[in-house]
Amino acid sequence: MWGVLIGLGGFLAGILVLALKDWLTARAKQLLDLLYGRFAGSRLLRRRALANYTRELYERHREFPVSFQADEALKLPMESVYVPLRGGPDRTEVATTLRRARRSVVLGAPGAGKTLLLRHESWAWARQRVESEGVGDGRAVPVLLDLHRLNLDPEIGLEQHVVRHFARHRFPGAGSWVSAALGRGDVALYFDGLDEVATDLRPRVVELIKEFTETHRKCRVVVTCRAAVYEGQFVDFDQTLRIQDFDEHLIRRFLGGWPWQAGDVDQLVGALRDTPQIMQLARNPLLLTLIAYLYDFKYAESGEALPHTRAEFYRQVVDDLFRRRESAFPRPLKKAVLQRLALTAQDVPAGTRDRLALPEGEVLKVVRAVLEEQGREVGLADAVLREIVERSGLLLAVDGGDRYQFAHLTLQEYLAAVALREDAEGLIRRYEADPGVWRETVRLWCGVVGRDCTAVVRRVHARDAVLGFLCLADAERLEEGFEREVLAEFKGRLRAGEAGDEVVAAFGLVAGDRRRGELFGFLVAQARSGNRAAAAALAATNLPRAAQELAGMRRQLGDTAWTALGTMGDLAVPYFERSARHYDSAVHMLWRIRTPKAALALNRCLWEASDSDATIPYHLGELLTVPEIADALHTAPTDEDKPILPWVWRPFAHGPDDSLIRIAGRIAYVLEAALPYGVPEDFPAPDPRITAAITVIGVSVLPEVRVPDEVAEDVAGLAGPALFFLADGPRLGVKTSQFAEQIEERHLSGPTQAQALDISMALLAAAGLDPDLRGFLQLLPPSLRLRACLALLHAKEPASHATWDVPPSNARHDTPYRKAMSPALYATLLMWFALSALAAWHAMTTAWGPQWLGWTVTGVIGLGWLGILSMPFMEEPSAIWSGSVFYALLSMAPAVGLYAYLAALHPWGVVSATTCTAAVLAVLLPTGARAYRHDMRAYAHSHPVRRLVLDPLRELP
Repeated sequence: MWGVLIGLGGFLAGILVLALKDWLTARAKQLLDLLYGRFAGSRLLRRRALANYTRELYERHREFPVSFQADEALKLPMESVYVPLRGGPDRTEVATTLRRARRSVVLGAPGAGKTLLLRHESWAWARQRVESEGVGDGRAVPVLLDLHRLNLDPEIGLEQHVVRHFARHRFPGAGSWVSAALGRGDVALYFDGLDEVATDLRPRVVELIKEFTETHRKCRVVVTCRAAVYEGQFVDFDQTLRIQDFDEHLIRRFLGGWPWQAGDVDQLVGALRDTPQIMQLARNPLLLTLIAYLYDFKYAESGEALPHTRAEFYRQVVDDLFRRRESAFPRPLKKAVLQRLALTAQDVPAGTRDRLALPEGEVLKVVRAVLEEQGREVGLADAVLREIVERSGLLLAVDGGDRYQFAHLTLQEYLAAVALREDAEGLIRRYEADPGVWRETVRLWCGVVGRDCTAVVRRVHARDAVLGFLCLADAERLEEGFEREVLAEFKGRLRAGEAGDEVVAAFGLVAGDRRRGELFGFLVAQARSGNRAAAAALAATNLPRAAQELAGMRRQLGDTAWTALGTMGDLAVPYFERSARHYDSAVHMLWRIRTPKAALALNRCLWEASDSDATIPYHLGELLTVPEIADALHTAPTDEDKPILPWVWRPFAHGPDDSLIRIAGRIAYVLEAALPYGVPEDFPAPDPRITAAITVIGVSVLPEVRVPDEVAEDVAGLAGPALFFLADGPRLGVKTSQFAEQIEERHLSGPTQAQALDISMALLAAAGLDPDLRGFLQLLPPSLRLRACLALLHAKEPASHATWDVPPSNARHDTPYRKAMSPALYATLLMWFALSALAAWHAMTTAWGPQWLGWTVTGVIGLGWLGILSMPFMEEPSAIWSGSVFYALLSMAPAVGLYAYLAALHPWGVVSATTCTAAVLAVLLPTGARAYRHDMRAYAHSHPVRRLVLDPLRELP
């Protein structure tokens, strides 16, 4: 009875456990989350919490959503689509420049990529640690703080906002850690969107940032802001960078990472060249995203051409994004809502609040007003607003739905222009009250209305002549007399040299209109007369005939014509290619264009140039770092008769037929031959895969050096004083391999990397590295340069071509040949043992034949045993034992001994001895050869050059 009850109870308990399993699991997870949230900032869990923060950054930023989506959210991979932004007059990469300063301001137009830049910096930091299991480069922990959050809670300090940021990224309770990290300078603060702070609150936020940077001087700080809003509040910062528009190279690079469905890069770039106004939009990253999306999902599928005006393009954008989704409300209603919202946002006075965002209450008020005007229930306002946000991507909810803003300012300006299509007087009144706010809306209005807009443009021109001139490019219809009047005015400015950048750009847009051929002819005539502004305006038209005209002006204008022509991208490539064989400046312009077409032109020139001309190799070599250019060169034509260094690119090749093996090999051949002439200061650095190969292969330095006095103290500090020995007199010496081991272990990355690099370069100079090679070594990026230095200092023997050219690592071939277990060694031991025994026996029992023969056999046997007995005492293979000589002696020694012995025995004779010896050689020599090849492959894999230089280079894209 009790057994039945116990069994039944166990059965019921099992059912209960199964039923409560999910509940118990959920409760346990809640308990663990509660404990983690309470104690994550403690010393016990701090490392784990920081790892969670890193993983969260990586997951959040590895993809970024595109708001212009069709049926599902389109998310683009950060790794493939992100394009390094350029800033400053020297076109340097903004991210690189930011890392060189403690305090920076980054300015740009709406959609220029300011936020994406900071997101990419955060993602790159996290990615390095996630993929290398916690190992990083020593850079500070990034904190990307959206400044618009201060609108909701401006009273708390920035440090508390940073703590909240960590809490949102799986590191709760980080207060004590944040305070300590800020004091050490272990945090990089990215304050994003000063322009998104309410206007009346902005001075307060500026003061908070200034106080924060003054208190935490060790921390790196970056502030981003729209250029039109920034008023120089941070003039004391180290640098102010302005993000430049995309050129054709960056446009192509972005489009190369786009997940194409129907179109492709060449199709869209060709379409953009035919539409100068849309090409101007494409120079903005956010608008280029919109163009790529719509072209891929609309124009490429239907075969339609891109619209020729901005207004028409935006009209198609709005129509298509509404058309792609099923909806409960009609499109005209939603368009009317968007137009009214855009006008409401534009009407916000510039001095009271940012025009980009409207409070939810004000947005709903506008929606209700439109519903009431159209005779619909005002109670539908929430549903209408939700459908617009969720199904068009034109209007975005920000700040948790508390505010709403358009996806891009120009969309807002376009919709406001549409709202005022029938109210020209209302447009002018608004423009005259706030010209800066309504400038672009006026231009878009001229493209929206289909009627004559002379009256509006005349009044605009009276207030802002340049804007009036720009309206000529957008307006569908104008009075001919007024148009001639405006054109005459600006022609006069151009002749008088009073045309600034804005006027030049305006000339490009207006003259690019096919309706105005007379203005194009005027620019050609002015450019031929030496007018630089006219040449720049011709280039701004982006028309093929403009490129042809500028190419023909080289003799009259010199570099002025080519500078203007170079801004035209692929349109200029054929003209520069013709001159690249004779002018270095043409080579440089092809390099600046940086498109696959320009690289293919340089490749053709490479095979026609002489072995002593390094201009093209330097420039084309640098372009190999651009992924889309490298892809285009994989199948490029080459010249089989030109000398090359084929081993240089083989580790990175896409198969044995990859043209880059010959292209990079040719570049390396010419650059190596040009080393004695030094490195030109104004030439770009070639691809590090080429530079590193020339620098570290076949190069050796002294194993022991006297430490230069100026770095002796630094060497002791980084590597330890135990490395020193007395060289001569009071001078201290160091073994280069031991120094390299210490630096590799402790300082390969992190804050001491720069100091380690300086010391390593000084030791290489002391160790006898050729000055020309040291100059060439400077072309490598700092982290790779340090690795190359350590590889040279570390190596006991110079790396050979085989070290660089060896196939990828394979576990079966990575270990040295085991000589103690080899058949060759066993056979040799047995043979030598037999010879020794027979020789001893014959020496005691019979005459040994000629006296010299006895001595020969005895000598061979003695040398063999001496070599065998010495092998266990060798710390490492010496030159003879690790090379081909060792394996040859190992295989041939018994055969020589056998021949000598058999020839000495009269019954056998010389013929029989020769036959037996040949048989022994046939068995032993292949085994020795195999052992030699195996050992050389293992040695190549273990060489420091392989580990420190080649393996990191393989990870490059």
